[in-house]
Parts: sequence; C-alpha cells; structure tokens
Amino acid sequence: MEDRGLTMTRAVKVWEGDAELTEITLVKKSKTVWVAVGNYVGKRIEVQGRSANSATALSRDAAHYRSN
Repeated sequence: MEDRGLTMTRAVKVWEGDAELTEITLVKKSKTVWVAVGNYVGKRIEVQGRSANSATALSRDAAHYRSN
C-alpha cells in the first residue's frame, strides 16, 4: 500500500486552559516521517515525527516553547 503524500488536518489544544483549538496539517513524507505544520499566536510551527501522533505531540511542545 503506497500512502506517501497522505495529508490530514487535526485540531490541537496547545494549553489546557485554551478555549480555541489550533489546526495543524500533517503530511506523510515517507514510511516513518510525518511533518506537522501550523501557526500558533502568529508563529509558524513545523516539526517532524516518526508517526502522525508523535508529530502532533511535537507540534504542541514547540508551540509551548515558542509561546513562553
């Protein structure tokens, strides 16, 4: 099954108290590389992970770091 180039979006709550969800786009680059791209508080976030879930978590962590 060839699923490279698969793209999906997810809504992410960056901080527990946030009322808004932040939307990120996930792109499967290869079998074990997912890229998550999104904006949080006007800052672009782009990270890579080994799975869609890890890329989502890494994007949340990057948003935490950049918002401090």
